[in-house]
Amino acid sequence: SVENCICILHNLSYRLDSEVPNKYTHLNHMARGTYTDKTLTGCFNNRGGKMEYDEYDLPLPEEDYKPRGSSWLYHSDAIRTYLSLMDQSKKDATLEACAGALQNLTASRGLMSNAMSQLIATKEKGLPRIARLLQSTNAEVVRSGTSLLSNMSRHPILHKTMAHQVLPDVTRLLALQAPGSSNYGDIMSSACYTLRNLIMSNPQMAKPYLTGSLINNVVGLCRNGSYPKAAEAARLLLADLWSNRELQSMLKQQGYDKNMMGSLTGSTFRNLSSRF
Repeated sequence: SVENCICILHNLSYRLDSEVPNKYTHLNHMARGTYTDKTLTGCFNNRGGKMEYDEYDLPLPEEDYKPRGSSWLYHSDAIRTYLSLMDQSKKDATLEACAGALQNLTASRGLMSNAMSQLIATKEKGLPRIARLLQSTNAEVVRSGTSLLSNMSRHPILHKTMAHQVLPDVTRLLALQAPGSSNYGDIMSSACYTLRNLIMSNPQMAKPYLTGSLINNVVGLCRNGSYPKAAEAARLLLADLWSNRELQSMLKQQGYDKNMMGSLTGSTFRNLSSRF
């Protein structure tokens, strides 16, 4: 019954940001009217462009004291329930549904995603519980966990906190995940984007995690035509690593040079997308 209830909540939270009360849609409208960056295209924008909403000094709406209807779906009580079940449940389907519901709540690019991500990471201190999902033997659970972290990593306000708490698990996943496993492409794509967002916020702290096996796996992704989305994420990650002098020096020590990196990343050096 618990599993079924969580799966229902997971389904109901899909694209919830388009249906929530006016307090979110109103703030999003204000942000678009005042701050929208015209260079934004798709999920990522050109280097130098700002991430929509996250850098804007707009107040987040206060939480309903007595939630009703759809307000329950993104209330802190719901977030706390998902995280508590991720701690206690032994059923993979329940873990996947909990992570999936949180993934839905953080999937948009508006203020709701920002608020939900901050609620999960800071108020409810849920990052360690999410990171544990990456150690699961169930590929669906790992996929949901990495997708959730990828969504949350788009918000610069959380970069420092996330780098301290999830970098070891994300880099371990990138270093050890084997091609051909279930959901390999989705998992590696999300892991690359998460690492890309976090590592450049503090390259010095990230250096110990950039092992030879991790770099080799990322390079392998670039060359593997079976997973095009993961290959693109890997190319962008490699290009960002090479763009940082300290990390570039480390890559050179592992035998990589400009010509090799250029062949792996294609035109990435000439037209880098934003990390966000």
